[in-house]
Amino acid sequence: MLHSFRSVSTDGLSKRADQIFRISSDIFAWGQHWAKICVEQGEVSQAWIARVDAGSFVQWVAHWPPGPILHSFSNQLLDRAIQYGEAATFQDREELVSGGIFPLFHEGRVIGLIGLLSRQTDYFRPGAMAWISVLTSIISDSFFQLENYRSDQEAVEHSISRILQASLDVQDPLPAVLALLADAVRADAVTALRYNLPLQRFDLLSVHGLDPRAVAKLKLYFETGVAGKIAAERQPIWIEDLLNSKPDVRPVSQLTEEGFQSYLALPLIGHNDFLGILEIVWRKTPEIQAWDTGFLGRVTEQISLAMERSSIVRDLRHSSEGIVSAYNAMIEGLSRALELRDIETEGHTRRVSVLMLRFGEHMRIPVSQWDAIKQGALLHDIGKLGIPDAILLKPGSLTPREREVMQQHAVYGYNILAPITNLRQTLDIALYHHERWDGSGYPYGLAGEQIPLVARLFAVTDVFDALTSDRPYRPAWSHSQAIEYLRDQAGRLFDPQIVQLFLEIVDQ
Repeated sequence: MLHSFRSVSTDGLSKRADQIFRISSDIFAWGQHWAKICVEQGEVSQAWIARVDAGSFVQWVAHWPPGPILHSFSNQLLDRAIQYGEAATFQDREELVSGGIFPLFHEGRVIGLIGLLSRQTDYFRPGAMAWISVLTSIISDSFFQLENYRSDQEAVEHSISRILQASLDVQDPLPAVLALLADAVRADAVTALRYNLPLQRFDLLSVHGLDPRAVAKLKLYFETGVAGKIAAERQPIWIEDLLNSKPDVRPVSQLTEEGFQSYLALPLIGHNDFLGILEIVWRKTPEIQAWDTGFLGRVTEQISLAMERSSIVRDLRHSSEGIVSAYNAMIEGLSRALELRDIETEGHTRRVSVLMLRFGEHMRIPVSQWDAIKQGALLHDIGKLGIPDAILLKPGSLTPREREVMQQHAVYGYNILAPITNLRQTLDIALYHHERWDGSGYPYGLAGEQIPLVARLFAVTDVFDALTSDRPYRPAWSHSQAIEYLRDQAGRLFDPQIVQLFLEIVDQ
């Protein structure tokens, strides 16, 4: 009769289903490798490999040959192997098979199991048990090394993930990532190359383990013929001996002269696109294990996603820069349109914007606000586009009614700008730059700190430039006259503290 298959032993050894962990590709490859050896070398028909954790939970990770599992083991056999660390065999004369469970040890603890099934009912005799004992010892050591190596590689993976997530530009964290990767696979050098699709060649992104001379040579030459092949096939390239490689298998980077012997190129692929390659080189041919390939695959996937994210951010930044450039050009155009209409403002807006930025820097206003302040300075009088020519261009004094109309330019300016910008500093300068400290200004008669700070700063700057510039109705005042006027009006028209700070820059 067939023995019922159990992956969890009885007598308190079972665990909840939610504690079952996923079999990773590396441990599956390792388990399948050893199961196949058991079948091919030991003349058994089926072999299984299992992990056993500290709580005696059993997880079957691989079997050979591939396909459905046709035989299994009883709870009694599993418990005997795990609890007592003994080999447990059985004979089934009805099915004409025999089988056994053999523990894998490390420091006295059972860390895994080998299950074997033979079509000979008397297979597990002393001779067979002797080679099985030797094999379990070898597999135990291999399994312990695998678990330790996987633990180290998992730590490296977590570190690489954390480093890559900390930056939007993949080039910033890549040196640290390549250093961790080289250490994990005991490589002598690693390079990361980005694929330039329009030119169908590679560009060097980052490098670890090469001296400046070698890096300079890399930047000068890549094997461009390989680029198209890798981009099309998206398959790794492995060259065990660079000096004796096949003519149709060539490295991308010319590293032979640097004394490297073995070469591995891994494609970096995003969701849809070929992004580049990761090159790993050794001065002595390494033994690439099954778990190394799984680890390298996960790391290249992380790097690929970071490159893709970086590319998206770069494209958005370029798009944003184009929009900002067009927007700034529109601001400049509006400012020039006003100068063409109002001769009084010719050159004034640009001068006052430069002076305002100097003042803002002196006041330690955050750099992030400078663009908004500059735009406000350039467009502070944009509302004059709504003032009739008869009033705007009148050579003489304005009547009280005309003055009321002229004062509306502050509100007009706000109404023009509000639909095209939400920058608070820009709108505050346009609307409030004629408000005065004592409440005598317009359009709302705000007083003191009711007036936004940026408007109080601009009011002093604006008046100073106006006084020191020629106007149709008067010549420019001297520097000292303008300074004296600001001092005299501090506390009345202007914020006294701001006047004092402004004089610190104009006195220079």
